[in-house]
Amino acid sequence: MKALVVPASGPVLPHVLRGIADAGVVDVGVVVAGPDDGVRTEAGDGSRFGISVTYVPGHQGRAGTLDAVRSAREWLADDDFVLCAGDGFPDGGIGGQLEEFRVRRPAAQIVAARIAGPPPWEVYFFTSALHTAVEAVGPAAGNGPELSDALRWLYDRGLGVTACAGPVRECGEPGGHGSPRGAAEAGSVGG
Repeated sequence: MKALVVPASGPVLPHVLRGIADAGVVDVGVVVAGPDDGVRTEAGDGSRFGISVTYVPGHQGRAGTLDAVRSAREWLADDDFVLCAGDGFPDGGIGGQLEEFRVRRPAAQIVAARIAGPPPWEVYFFTSALHTAVEAVGPAAGNGPELSDALRWLYDRGLGVTACAGPVRECGEPGGHGSPRGAAEAGSVGG
């Protein structure tokens, strides 16, 4: 199992990396847009978190999560992975969700919070089936395909897309990392 991190800002990155380490995932790829984006200062080589960090060059400018997955394809190989993106992380970690993923073995498992508006964070567990979906939906550019299109592709083919509960803490809210945002109900994602 690997972890791919697409940080939206530096302040929450140590919290995300600690959470990944607490779940027992030690091989972490961090997608970076360039050499001076501040992420390298926050993460270092990962040793202070008990993990090993590999920096994966991402797209310059405004790129989405699908672009990050595409950039990390070679590093991810055919390993299962957890994808963490945005400005938050599930309160209480991802250990339970990781175990559920390992037992249920869906192609994709979404950890979601029930909040008003678009969630400021994303946590997904994937098998290598995601890479086939990413290629099938085509390259992302401008208003091109997004990660949700790849999830839809998996779902439409019956490959298993599930959701599970996960309260979240978001930086930038009053209370910083300590403000729970809500929780989603576990179940199957449908359309």
